[in-house]
Amino acid sequence: MSKNKICPECGVPRRINAEHIWRPNGTIVERKNPDHRMVFIERETLVETFKGIEEIIGIPIERIIIESQRRSTFDSVDHMLPAAVKAIVRWAGTRLIARDIADLGKTNGLGDIRLVSLRRKKGKADYITLRIREPYSLPHFCGNFAGAMEAVDRREVAVSYKEIAPEEYEVTANISSHPLELQERLQRKTYSYKEGRIALEECPVCEGPMVLSQYVWHFDRGVIEGRTSRRRMVLIGPATQEAIIDELEMELGDSIPQAVVEAQRRFARTGFYSMDGIGSRQDFRIHLAKRGMGNLKEIEWEKSRLSIRLENPCLHLVIAGFIQGLFELASGSEAEMEWKLAEDGDLTVEVTPKPA
Repeated sequence: MSKNKICPECGVPRRINAEHIWRPNGTIVERKNPDHRMVFIERETLVETFKGIEEIIGIPIERIIIESQRRSTFDSVDHMLPAAVKAIVRWAGTRLIARDIADLGKTNGLGDIRLVSLRRKKGKADYITLRIREPYSLPHFCGNFAGAMEAVDRREVAVSYKEIAPEEYEVTANISSHPLELQERLQRKTYSYKEGRIALEECPVCEGPMVLSQYVWHFDRGVIEGRTSRRRMVLIGPATQEAIIDELEMELGDSIPQAVVEAQRRFARTGFYSMDGIGSRQDFRIHLAKRGMGNLKEIEWEKSRLSIRLENPCLHLVIAGFIQGLFELASGSEAEMEWKLAEDGDLTVEVTPKPA
């Protein structure tokens, strides 16, 4: 229970700020593993992007999402936990890791996660079953679950799930072997950073970003919501999402990047993203920085043109589609968009009205 203590000033769980750093360069990283970048984004941005990709290409991608998430989570947990700790957990049993998955998952907005049952006798019949309500994304959670168990237990697992009630699932990890088709292909993206001087106001008590006081943590549900928008937020690693996109491109061809952009453009045009709070350059800069999406250095927004330059970007295809959709939503007309990642990592996006 101590892990869920709330700061009395800003209302943010102390674990969030104890384990993460909002850097002045527009990024969020783990304190214990600064190479592991995180983003704090709307759940719908994640879910609707991959849903949109499926609709555009006409092929289910759940298998690739689970497999990519599994290996990314394995890598993260394997590097985060010292060998001695993993040995102790293996000796003591899997209940410890299951409880930590549940606690951390609830804090990060992944859903209400509970241990159902397990068998651990060092044999092929071993398994562990978790129950999750209101998952942020069922395929991503399945991959998270499998990767964490493998990193600690050092045995490969296969995951399956069944729906037991609306928005409630039982997910089981069984000892198994993975097919070799994806075994060596996934390469989790690493990021290089430029320095920045974004000054997010700090909470006087916990010293975390005061802007997070705009959100409410519902621990009983494992859900983070905006106080006024009621939009659900999640704290996740962007490298996994980019690895999934890279894997899709390797399997399905070079049309995938454009499908990602188009999926996010369509979603932005639904009006999900509010124009409130990003009316000025500084507002937009804070809007991106609190999410860990990068440092907005330049923006020009006119009736006939929208251009940005973003340092330290992540999920650049999602951002490009978002910028295009935002311009179309504001202008009421279709637009053309060009984006480019420079050698130094900067992302530039330029949107102009589509010729009549």
